[in-house]
Amino acid sequence: MVKLLIIIFNDEKKLKALFRKYKLTFNTMTYGMGTASSSLLNYLGLDEVKKSIYFSLIPSNLENSIFNDLKTKFKIKEIGKGIALTVSLNSSSKYISDILVKGSDHEMKDDEVKYELVMTIVKEGYSDIVMSAAKKAGCTGGTVINARSLGSSRTVFMDLAIEPLKDIVLNIVESDITKKVMESITKEAGVKTDARGLTFSLPVDNVIGLQDLDD
Repeated sequence: MVKLLIIIFNDEKKLKALFRKYKLTFNTMTYGMGTASSSLLNYLGLDEVKKSIYFSLIPSNLENSIFNDLKTKFKIKEIGKGIALTVSLNSSSKYISDILVKGSDHEMKDDEVKYELVMTIVKEGYSDIVMSAAKKAGCTGGTVINARSLGSSRTVFMDLAIEPLKDIVLNIVESDITKKVMESITKEAGVKTDARGLTFSLPVDNVIGLQDLDD
């Protein structure tokens, strides 16, 4: 099985070493902005608002080893060091699977999903509305990625205006409040609002960097 590994961590040199160690070749990096309140950022020790976000495809049999390195060598489990999570992919190209999995029959056991990744795509400048709506439903913070649609200019599809510049808001929430968070976001920033937002969620298989908030 192939999984998507998402890491929010501001040390590119260390992560490059990790990717080389496990021979991970399908990696992408972008920047985002933290959206937690200043008081929460101070509590977490997150002085830097700008975030480096890494996406990597990994075989599931390496997940435990990678997370162990992130906990022990990168100290991500400590407050304010970063966040890492994995999401199962329903399918991937045979080329990628052959390279990553290499015939391994080791699979992770299915456990109860504790967290979900809520992703919301809105017009540029509306991420604050998304975060405000999410916080009303119990979410504590998130990360914003600046993006753009593939169209070079504003277009109209099925009477909906498609704007070229987008904000993508990532929120990791406990599964029992996922529906409440998504309903709140849809009400404040859904497709029928000026934000023209689309919201969906993905189950999180494994996550570190959040456990300290539960203690």
